[in-house]
Amino acid sequence: MGLSACTTMNKNKADSNKSLIKDNIKSPSLTAPKVNKVWVPEKIEGDKYIEGHYMWILEKTTSWSQ
Repeated sequence: MGLSACTTMNKNKADSNKSLIKDNIKSPSLTAPKVNKVWVPEKIEGDKYIEGHYMWILEKTTSWSQ
């Protein structure tokens, strides 16, 4: 009996989320961030070996657009 109640609650929550999405159709959008990917070669620092990897640099964050 408790299981059917949980199922009902989840269904109602999903229905309410759909109505929220419909209500927010006129909300402003966001611009895409500007991201740069840089390869960092492997290196040894003291007694540590650091494998080569990509480092992602956020150059410009998102912003609101109309």
